[in-house]
Amino acid sequence: MPLAAGRAPPAGLCAPRATVVRAAKAAAPAAVAAAQQLAWFTATGVPLVETLRVLTLQQAAVRCAVLVIATAVGVAFGNKLLDLAGAQMESVAERTRRSSGLPLLMGTALAAVHRPAKLLLPTYGFFYTLLVLTAFTEVALTHMDAHMHTVLHLCGSQVLGFFKSLAQVTQDTSELLLIVFAAWFLIAWKDKVVEIATTNLQEGEMDGPNFARVLVPLSNVATWGIVIAASLTTLTAFGINVQPLLAFGSISTVAVGFAAQSTMQNVVSALQIYSSRPFIVGDRIQLKSLSGSLIAAGVVESVAPMRTVLRADNKLPVFIPNKDVMNLVVVNENKMRRASVQPKMPLIEATLTLRYCDVDALPAVEAAIGNYLDTHPLVDPAISSRCVLTEFTPLGPQLALRALLVKSAAGRQAAVRSELLREAERLVRQHGAYLATDCNASAGLPAMLPLPPLPRPGVSGEFGTTPAGP
Repeated sequence: MPLAAGRAPPAGLCAPRATVVRAAKAAAPAAVAAAQQLAWFTATGVPLVETLRVLTLQQAAVRCAVLVIATAVGVAFGNKLLDLAGAQMESVAERTRRSSGLPLLMGTALAAVHRPAKLLLPTYGFFYTLLVLTAFTEVALTHMDAHMHTVLHLCGSQVLGFFKSLAQVTQDTSELLLIVFAAWFLIAWKDKVVEIATTNLQEGEMDGPNFARVLVPLSNVATWGIVIAASLTTLTAFGINVQPLLAFGSISTVAVGFAAQSTMQNVVSALQIYSSRPFIVGDRIQLKSLSGSLIAAGVVESVAPMRTVLRADNKLPVFIPNKDVMNLVVVNENKMRRASVQPKMPLIEATLTLRYCDVDALPAVEAAIGNYLDTHPLVDPAISSRCVLTEFTPLGPQLALRALLVKSAAGRQAAVRSELLREAERLVRQHGAYLATDCNASAGLPAMLPLPPLPRPGVSGEFGTTPAGP
């Protein structure tokens, strides 16, 4: 039945409609939030524009001018500083190779930051200056009055939209340059640290090259981690929703983790073997179960990232996964013998025997060799080295050499010993003396024949002629 004019509708008809309107208004914010959460792209905005909008046009102009001038000065000063650092980069790299700990990290960081900063700093300065100018133009357009819109023939909204988009693009590009610089620096820093560590390991202990082989795949994994983190940060900076990608990546990571579980266990076990050092290459070991039964025995040939190789008594190689080695009892037969024979410090001891006819040159020879040991770069200056006369042997006076090397030269002890002995022999000849030789051995005579009598003053003998005294 139609309602009469001027009559209000019944309350029963208005109540459902009002309820629906209130429910729709209450659900609108939740729907908007859900839509934003499911959206793949959202504009991130330009913080500089929001800062300039609260200022007057004159204040905004002054602030933008200061930012442009500061950016230009910063780029010029940064380039000059990088040029000065580049001139000293070779000497810094040489000192870094011989350092360790905090000096190593600081030296490699300085070398790693030079190239990306040199290339990206001018580009970042250009885009940041463009961002400041674009942001000021957008703010200036918003301060225009209606007369200006009339002059533009209703094109003000289109012009304002263009500068808003341009400001957003320059903002995202500036953030992209910062992300690229950070990723480039971290990868270069990591590569330089790994390179120096690998070189030191290969020149050091016997199983150092095997440990260096472990660093290479770990370095590659770290590189991929930095690239993935930089990519996700870039997508977020551009307003792209990365939550679906993270969810998919988590599922993929779990799947790959289960598939590579055995591989990772072997690699981690190899790192534990390198750190705890239950054995080294060349040791003879026995691998036993917890009950004491013998599993394998032999000489360790190598410790690879995936397996340990033993050479059994029958000369056959035995390949054992590292995770199984860590679960077994290791009996090192060389442990006691190595502990009693090898010194804990890289100590070099040697003897030189001179001829009796060169006794007068002994003080000069002792001083020359002692000075050489004191100034050698691989000899520890904290522990005084020595070259002294110890005794008179049948062949001649005997000099004892003793020098303690620095810890970094412990892996090259044999090579340093050979170098010290060669230089000591050269210093002996430099002072007109010679090393004594066994006349029996040099003449090819039986070793049991009696030695010739020692030369008397003024008498010529096998060891030379000594001038007669007064």
